[in-house]
Amino acid sequence: MRLSKLTFLAFYLNGAVDTGKYDDISIDDVQREIVAGTIFDYLGKTLGEDIDLSVLEAPDRAALLTEWQDLEAAVNARRKFGIEHKGLTLLVAYLLEGIQRLNNGRI
Repeated sequence: MRLSKLTFLAFYLNGAVDTGKYDDISIDDVQREIVAGTIFDYLGKTLGEDIDLSVLEAPDRAALLTEWQDLEAAVNARRKFGIEHKGLTLLVAYLLEGIQRLNNGRI
């Protein structure tokens, strides 16, 4: 996946966090949607016009979902990313992790 797609999504999520409108989306909410495989539908429905997912084609979404499911299963978000409360910040952390992996040639 192109780095520009990861940063594009991170900018939108960061902007959504900044509005304060989505502070009630918890880490548990996001993790549940990731495990269920419905995270992109959830984001589109919940964030509405505050997110643009059109840059992500089906293979991009599948790759991100797989990566996020792996992270959700293996990583303690508080310990690794310093994230304890807000679900959207967890997704930004997951995207930053993906960027690091891309930079290291791991994805």
